[in-house]
Amino acid sequence: MGFFVYRHLGVVRCKICLMQHILRPLVSIFLAIIIFSSCGIFITGYNEYKSAKKFYEERNYDQAALNASRSLKLKAKNKKALSLFENSYQLGVDEHKSNIKKLETIEDGSKWPKLFYEYHALQNLNDELVSLKPIINVELKYNLDLPHQDYNEELDKIRPLAADYHYARGLEYREDKKKESQKSAAKEFKLAQQFLPNYENTKELYDETRAAATITLLIRPFKGNRNLVNYIRDQMMITQTNTSKEFLQIITRDQLSTILHEQGLVQSGITENNYMEVGQLSGADHILSASLTTTYRPSETISNENIKQEKKVIIRTDKYVNDEGVEKTKKIKKKVYATISHYKKSAGSSLSLTYRITDIESGQMLFSGTVNTEAKFFREWATYEGDKRALSSHYGLLVMREEQFAPSKSELYMKAAGKLPNQLMRKISDHYSN
Repeated sequence: MGFFVYRHLGVVRCKICLMQHILRPLVSIFLAIIIFSSCGIFITGYNEYKSAKKFYEERNYDQAALNASRSLKLKAKNKKALSLFENSYQLGVDEHKSNIKKLETIEDGSKWPKLFYEYHALQNLNDELVSLKPIINVELKYNLDLPHQDYNEELDKIRPLAADYHYARGLEYREDKKKESQKSAAKEFKLAQQFLPNYENTKELYDETRAAATITLLIRPFKGNRNLVNYIRDQMMITQTNTSKEFLQIITRDQLSTILHEQGLVQSGITENNYMEVGQLSGADHILSASLTTTYRPSETISNENIKQEKKVIIRTDKYVNDEGVEKTKKIKKKVYATISHYKKSAGSSLSLTYRITDIESGQMLFSGTVNTEAKFFREWATYEGDKRALSSHYGLLVMREEQFAPSKSELYMKAAGKLPNQLMRKISDHYSN
């Protein structure tokens, strides 16, 4: 019975030792957090003050004032943030008033949108000051005696003038029937609406010029691994359908199938010339073609064996009486040993999609590029022989992990392919939105 109890206590002690090794790094992290907190990193409003200081150094006084105000609203007694707000506010106001003075000397209508921006910035600073003053007054018994003024009257006067400026520019661009000019017109009408919704007939004119400027894109089947390229192509169409593209329209699979059926063409046997013809029949402006290259790195396991570990551990506690007759305890330690085998398993795949967009009418390549993506698998674990108590905290965790099978080649390819449709659509959309 005594042997059983002793053995049981030994197991308990072993488990406690292992938990100590595992928890020790966590305790260190917790202590580090406490130390960093005492240094101010987690002080309320500190991040906002830090951002304000950075903006101030970059001479972005509006953002500096805004962030300093946010810091003060979180912690009003931050006197450094208060001083930073006062300086940033005054410098920001001075800067905008100086810009307004210069703009007022300009005689053409281009000044109105710029003037609107300057007055709008002044109004934002004013609103921030008004919202902050009572907080500082109550918390610090301090009066934020900064000059302020409401600029809504000026904004109301300028708003229709700015709208009319963009409206007139839109009408000028609209006269030229080229798609690029129509796009410029649509952008101007959109800006006019932002200043004054429903100004004149800007909504109707925007819809008209946007439609005229929109490029219709036909996506031909991509070259490469059939399953992958079909998936990428289909997902691109879904992505485009679910996302509003201002000046781009992609012909859907259903639309393409209808055209092919009507023309008696079989998709799998269409040549490059056939596709140019199909593009013309569909009313497409441009055609997208692409080629996919795949690279696979098979599963590989690297082992590092015979890693020696040793540690002094407490095996028991003995009681004894010292020379003065006082009962004491003594921890009896011994060295324990373990031999570790450390394993790392990895696999991966990478995909490279090279694309080009061609003008159907001229046959000229307009732009091209490449998008790349990859998928990785990594697993790390360990086994040991000997006494588990000898393991470091790192290996103590690794021996608790099991080996895993790496994903298959097709799984890694598909995981990587999942990222490509959005990447490619982003590239294409950026091109057509400029």
